[in-house]
Amino acid sequence: MAKSEFLFGRAGGASIEVVGLSEFLRRASAADSMFNKEIRTASIAIAQKVVPEIRAQASYSPNPRQAIQSAMGFRAFSDRVPAIRLRGSSLFVSKSRPNSKRKKKVTRGDVFYGSEFGASRLPQFPPRTAKFGGGNKGHYVWPTIEAMAPTISAEYLETLNRITKKLEKL
Repeated sequence: MAKSEFLFGRAGGASIEVVGLSEFLRRASAADSMFNKEIRTASIAIAQKVVPEIRAQASYSPNPRQAIQSAMGFRAFSDRVPAIRLRGSSLFVSKSRPNSKRKKKVTRGDVFYGSEFGASRLPQFPPRTAKFGGGNKGHYVWPTIEAMAPTISAEYLETLNRITKKLEKL
């Protein structure tokens, strides 16, 4: 298995690419059906370590109430690689204007992008400036993933090696 590299996708978010991973996953899942189950279990365990860190970092955002409420919608989900997802359709909890008083309900997905990246013209979101790490870099999700990338990558590669050795013994 090759070493991991860091790639920066659109929106400046950190993503981790492990060179040769997709080919390895394809061959391993074809070789043994137990591999997919094992790797999904291990991947969700790794991703579950990222979610609390994102929630903790949300409290340091320029507008922490919005960020914390948005971050509460993140969940680790089952995939062959560690992955998290925002439950964007869950309702956003607002103290100033609760959803019970609105015609159109506000969801976490509606507020997430403004609280993460800021906005130029909407006063309810932090400004889109580099001063707060905003703009295309994000305030709390992408910086957290970028900071945890070496740990995530190392843990995932270690897990792949462990599962491969386990399957070789069968």
